Amino acid sequence: MEAIRLLGNEFGIYVHFPFCKKKCDYCDFNSYAGLDSLMSAYTVALIKEIERYLPQSRSVRTIYCGGGTPSYFITEFLIYILNYIREHFFLSRDQIETTLEINPGTINLQSLVELRNAGVNRLSIGLQATQDELLKRIGRVHTWDDFCFTYHLARDVGFNNIGLDLIFGLPGQTLTEWKETLAKVVNLSPNHISAYALQVESGTKLAAKVEAGEFILPSEDEVAAMMAYTMETLPLAGYEHYEISNYAKPGFRSEHNLNYWLGRDYLGFGAGAFSTFQGKRYCNLHHPQEYINALKYDQSLIVESEIIDEQLALKERLMLGLRLADGVNLNEFRRSLVPTSFGRLEREIDELVNLGLIRRFDNTIQLTTNAMMISNSIISRLLSVWS
Repeated sequence: MEAIRLLGNEFGIYVHFPFCKKKCDYCDFNSYAGLDSLMSAYTVALIKEIERYLPQSRSVRTIYCGGGTPSYFITEFLIYILNYIREHFFLSRDQIETTLEINPGTINLQSLVELRNAGVNRLSIGLQATQDELLKRIGRVHTWDDFCFTYHLARDVGFNNIGLDLIFGLPGQTLTEWKETLAKVVNLSPNHISAYALQVESGTKLAAKVEAGEFILPSEDEVAAMMAYTMETLPLAGYEHYEISNYAKPGFRSEHNLNYWLGRDYLGFGAGAFSTFQGKRYCNLHHPQEYINALKYDQSLIVESEIIDEQLALKERLMLGLRLADGVNLNEFRRSLVPTSFGRLEREIDELVNLGLIRRFDNTIQLTTNAMMISNSIISRLLSVWS
């Protein structure tokens, strides 16, 4: 297959590792347990996919290894892939943000040292909750003690940029338990905290248990109280609330995720990986074996694709940009929308300003703190100008 030549400025790279020790009950990501025997062939396939992209004038600004559980992948293979990317793509600077997702209990001291030496400078650790019973309830294979061991090990190795993932609204979770989780996490002083409301996805084990009445989820009011407490507590602890679900100490925002929220280009490598690049969005084959076979026989990987025209790009810029505390600048909408559509957008904004749901400073609009609690409905209202 002919190599794809890259043009333009900077972009991010995402590498997907769909292997897990055990698939969590709530997980709807493209991940699989019991396919460890494919790791070697998957590495070969990843390199073949990466080879299809010849670097020209563009440079890589971030690398993100997600999953699945990248830390469950064989460390030697993981480092080989990272080294290949660094050797064959231009980097925007010597030390670009290179993130590895890890789960407690899937990585040891030697691997952490080797990965840090290979250029990994940011870890994202999946904690979710600090109560072992809650972790067991959602199918996690680690305990709070397992997490603490991994976290302190990473600090001892020298990782000074560590983010934690948390989930609130878990089955049977109380506000008191969520407060306890936040208190314990803040005491550890990670550099970044992501706090997401649980989404029960159809087809997951958790969805089946909830439907069967085995688990009872917190009410909407209880979930809202957890979110409100998070938004109040973490900024007081020194964390900047820079995106609806994300908090960072100064200087530690996730640069890679900002690629997504700001509508920048990124290439996704691996089974089920998405790319948004040069006006197109596309997704690879999902199952690792199908992905491996396609590359072995030099076949296309793409199973879904769409053209991102100017209007779709604008809608996504509004939808994703409003998730950021920095908000959205209206100048690009003024330039690109026809006057009647921009007038409708401004009228909607004015009404939301009057309701105290949007702040406006000159040409920038931002969601207010209260509006972040109902962001989806507000964003949907603004997107209605395109209908």
